[in-house]
Amino acid sequence: MIIIESINHIGITVSNLERSVNFYKEMFDFEVVESAGGADQAFLKMGDILISLSEVSEYKSPAESKNCISFFVDEEDFEDALDELEEKNIKIVHGPENIRNGKSVIFLDPDDNRIEISYPKII
Repeated sequence: MIIIESINHIGITVSNLERSVNFYKEMFDFEVVESAGGADQAFLKMGDILISLSEVSEYKSPAESKNCISFFVDEEDFEDALDELEEKNIKIVHGPENIRNGKSVIFLDPDDNRIEISYPKII
Protein backbone atom coordinates (compact mmCIF):
# COMPACT_ATOMS: atom_id res chain seq x y z
CA MET A 1 0.00 0.00 0.00
CA ILE A 2 1.19 3.51 -0.82
CA ILE A 3 0.58 5.90 2.05
CA ILE A 4 -0.35 9.38 0.83
CA GLU A 5 -0.55 12.47 3.01
CA SER A 6 -2.28 14.98 0.72
CA ILE A 7 -2.74 16.04 -2.88
CA ASN A 8 0.31 17.73 -4.40
CA HIS A 9 -1.55 19.37 -7.28
CA ILE A 10 -4.36 18.75 -9.76
CA GLY A 11 -3.34 18.53 -13.43
CA ILE A 12 -5.61 19.95 -16.13
CA THR A 13 -4.97 19.64 -19.87
CA VAL A 14 -5.70 22.77 -21.92
CA SER A 15 -5.31 23.77 -25.57
CA ASN A 16 -4.22 27.38 -25.00
CA LEU A 17 -2.19 27.98 -21.86
CA GLU A 18 -2.51 31.78 -21.81
CA ARG A 19 -6.30 31.67 -22.29
CA SER A 20 -6.70 29.06 -19.54
CA VAL A 21 -4.41 30.87 -17.11
CA ASN A 22 -6.54 33.98 -17.60
CA PHE A 23 -9.76 31.97 -17.12
CA TYR A 24 -8.64 30.45 -13.79
CA LYS A 25 -7.21 33.78 -12.60
CA GLU A 26 -10.37 35.73 -13.44
CA MET A 27 -12.87 33.08 -12.37
CA PHE A 28 -11.27 31.90 -9.12
CA ASP A 29 -8.45 34.36 -8.30
CA PHE A 30 -5.65 31.82 -8.88
CA GLU A 31 -2.18 33.30 -9.26
CA VAL A 32 0.70 31.92 -11.32
CA VAL A 33 3.41 30.62 -9.00
CA GLU A 34 5.65 28.79 -11.47
CA SER A 35 6.07 28.03 -15.14
CA ALA A 36 7.61 24.68 -16.01
CA GLY A 37 8.28 22.52 -19.04
CA GLY A 38 9.07 25.50 -21.24
CA ALA A 39 6.08 27.51 -22.34
CA ASP A 40 3.56 24.66 -22.14
CA GLN A 41 2.91 24.36 -18.39
CA ALA A 42 2.01 26.68 -15.52
CA PHE A 43 1.29 26.12 -11.85
CA LEU A 44 -1.44 28.26 -10.31
CA LYS A 45 -2.29 28.59 -6.63
CA MET A 46 -5.21 29.89 -4.64
CA GLY A 47 -5.11 29.28 -0.89
CA ASP A 48 -3.99 25.67 -0.38
CA ILE A 49 -5.11 24.61 -3.88
CA LEU A 50 -2.42 24.08 -6.52
CA ILE A 51 -3.31 23.27 -10.13
CA SER A 52 -1.08 22.55 -13.08
CA LEU A 53 -2.23 23.64 -16.53
CA SER A 54 -0.49 21.73 -19.33
CA GLU A 55 -0.93 22.79 -22.93
CA VAL A 56 -1.63 20.18 -25.60
CA SER A 57 -2.31 21.62 -29.05
CA GLU A 58 -5.94 21.29 -30.18
CA TYR A 59 -7.00 19.58 -26.92
CA LYS A 60 -10.71 19.48 -26.11
CA SER A 61 -12.13 17.41 -23.24
CA PRO A 62 -14.34 14.65 -24.70
CA ALA A 63 -18.06 15.37 -24.36
CA GLU A 64 -18.62 11.99 -22.70
CA SER A 65 -15.94 12.62 -20.04
CA LYS A 66 -17.12 12.66 -16.44
CA ASN A 67 -13.78 13.98 -15.14
CA CYS A 68 -14.44 16.96 -12.94
CA ILE A 69 -12.65 19.27 -10.55
CA SER A 70 -14.95 20.23 -7.69
CA PHE A 71 -14.53 23.35 -5.58
CA PHE A 72 -16.29 23.96 -2.27
CA VAL A 73 -17.94 27.34 -1.73
CA ASP A 74 -19.73 28.69 1.33
CA GLU A 75 -23.50 28.49 1.16
CA GLU A 76 -23.70 32.29 1.27
CA ASP A 77 -21.45 32.55 -1.81
CA PHE A 78 -23.21 29.96 -3.99
CA GLU A 79 -25.87 32.29 -5.45
CA ASP A 80 -23.24 34.99 -6.09
CA ALA A 81 -21.20 32.38 -7.98
CA LEU A 82 -24.23 31.54 -10.13
CA ASP A 83 -24.69 35.23 -10.90
CA GLU A 84 -21.04 35.51 -11.92
CA LEU A 85 -21.33 32.49 -14.24
CA GLU A 86 -24.32 34.12 -15.91
CA GLU A 87 -22.58 37.51 -16.20
CA LYS A 88 -19.55 35.89 -17.84
CA ASN A 89 -21.69 33.73 -20.17
CA ILE A 90 -20.14 30.53 -18.81
CA LYS A 91 -21.92 27.43 -20.08
CA ILE A 92 -23.63 25.46 -17.29
CA VAL A 93 -23.94 21.79 -18.18
CA HIS A 94 -25.67 20.52 -15.03
CA GLY A 95 -27.66 22.15 -12.27
CA PRO A 96 -27.91 24.03 -10.18
CA GLU A 97 -29.44 21.17 -8.23
CA ASN A 98 -30.04 20.27 -4.61
CA ILE A 99 -27.57 17.71 -3.21
CA ARG A 100 -26.69 16.47 0.29
CA ASN A 101 -28.46 19.36 2.04
CA GLY A 102 -26.74 21.79 -0.31
CA LYS A 103 -26.41 22.71 -3.96
CA SER A 104 -24.18 21.94 -6.93
CA VAL A 105 -23.60 23.33 -10.41
CA ILE A 106 -21.26 22.08 -13.13
CA PHE A 107 -19.88 24.28 -15.89
CA LEU A 108 -17.09 24.16 -18.47
CA ASP A 109 -13.71 25.85 -18.76
CA PRO A 110 -12.54 27.01 -22.23
CA ASP A 111 -11.51 23.43 -23.16
CA ASP A 112 -14.73 21.83 -21.91
CA ASN A 113 -13.11 20.52 -18.71
CA ARG A 114 -15.90 20.13 -16.16
CA ILE A 115 -15.80 22.30 -13.02
CA GLU A 116 -18.21 21.91 -10.13
CA ILE A 117 -18.91 24.34 -7.35
CA SER A 118 -20.91 23.03 -4.46
CA TYR A 119 -21.71 23.10 -0.78
CA PRO A 120 -21.56 21.48 1.74
CA LYS A 121 -18.26 19.62 1.74
CA ILE A 122 -18.62 15.87 1.33
CA ILE A 123 -16.55 15.15 4.41
